Amino acid sequence: MKCGGTSPVKAKQKDERGMALLAVLMVVFLLTLLGMTSMQLAGQEIVGAGAIQEERVAHHAAEAAVDVVMGWFHDPALRPQEVTTWFAKRVINAQGDPSYVDAQGHAQFVGTSANPDVVFNAANPQHDRLLNDPQTGWFKSLKGLAKILKLRVYGATRPGLLCTVEVTAGAGPAGRSAKTVRLEFGAYAVPALHAPLQSGTLGNEAVQARSGSIFAHWGDMVVRGRAYFPRPEEVPVKSSLASVSGQTYDEMNHREDRWLAIRLGGEALFAQLPVEAWSGVPLNIHPRQEPVPGIKADQWDYATLKRMAMQCGQLYAIDRDGLLYAGGVIQPGLGRPASEVFASKGPGDHRGLVFVDTLDGMPPRADNLGSIVLDQDYAEGIFIVNAHVLWKAGQTGKPVPALSPPPEGQQSLGTRIPVQLSGIHLQGVLYAAGDVRFGGHLKVYGGVVAQGAIMEGSNGSGSLEVWYNHDLREGLVQGLPVVFVAPGSWQSTI
Repeated sequence: MKCGGTSPVKAKQKDERGMALLAVLMVVFLLTLLGMTSMQLAGQEIVGAGAIQEERVAHHAAEAAVDVVMGWFHDPALRPQEVTTWFAKRVINAQGDPSYVDAQGHAQFVGTSANPDVVFNAANPQHDRLLNDPQTGWFKSLKGLAKILKLRVYGATRPGLLCTVEVTAGAGPAGRSAKTVRLEFGAYAVPALHAPLQSGTLGNEAVQARSGSIFAHWGDMVVRGRAYFPRPEEVPVKSSLASVSGQTYDEMNHREDRWLAIRLGGEALFAQLPVEAWSGVPLNIHPRQEPVPGIKADQWDYATLKRMAMQCGQLYAIDRDGLLYAGGVIQPGLGRPASEVFASKGPGDHRGLVFVDTLDGMPPRADNLGSIVLDQDYAEGIFIVNAHVLWKAGQTGKPVPALSPPPEGQQSLGTRIPVQLSGIHLQGVLYAAGDVRFGGHLKVYGGVVAQGAIMEGSNGSGSLEVWYNHDLREGLVQGLPVVFVAPGSWQSTI
């Protein structure tokens, strides 16, 4: 007898197959869910990584913009016309020179975060063009990787500092990832140089046959005492019609210069002629200026410059053999010749501020000055030498691009004439607390200052000619910082 329906064995097998199918479906579902979750998380990580990358780009762009702003303080040629008024020195310091800080110690930036001195906002189309135009924008070096959204400059929050610089940069579509960098600048008290040649006396009365040729181009010569010149006709005259070139006076048909005036506290003497043979003192030589109206020579403070060298330059001790020791401490066997310390490979290879101390590390006196010998081919920087200097012309010097001063009564950078100077041995300033004796034919773009004498030190046939760098009038020296980032002031925010 047969019964209808499924046998218990077959029913059991069917139930097991259903359970297996359900388990497989659950596994597939879980794997699918896990895969979708992984894809979603991966996508979020990609978006997050992209956002982090955009934030980093924005941060680096803001830092780069701060570096550009710092450059505006250091080089007038880099300043956009729209900000020149703000970044030029606009107040007068205690010495009567243009400065960022006045005689009372107040900085020229006085604005607040709510009311800044300087503000540019890319939301303004005109400002956006100035900030970010790929061809002419101030920050075109970012090459479209980011854009500057805001630039603000206002007064510092701490006394004694110069200003606060705040830059907001954005990266990604529409600058969606933005970073703000805020920091404060302080200003170094870099001394101004008003005349390219300054000394206590000029020339040497012991050399009767020939005094050597010591003259300046493009600025004044200031001598607190007497000066010895060759024949009167060899003294360059001052003429507004003089051409502006890199020629030495020996190469000119007529020795003349637009800016040269020679101001002496004592007498003008001509070594090749007896007094009775003088045909008259050239009109641009002004002798016997002391006590009235007086000679204004730049006084560079020993303590200030030494402190500045320790902060941002190089400090050297000196021994009685004229060897220099880095760090201001004499250590046997580590002394270096001054020429090795001063030497540069060529224009752009500047030494910054080099400070050579006195023998005892105290302010200069007649009895604590050492002596150094310079015979390098080329040097670039500001060299403060609290010693006597014997300077020998080395080889041929280097070609150096230069800018003439502006015409008298003008200050615009556009009125300065570009000139190529050849055979330059020093670009910058040599300041000596003692005497400067030279041999050979030396050429300088910048300034030479001696508290003692500047004189020809060999056979009387050498020459020293200095072309004035007008930027020195504002304390702008290549390689020497004008402003610095105040410690602890750097902040970065979203």
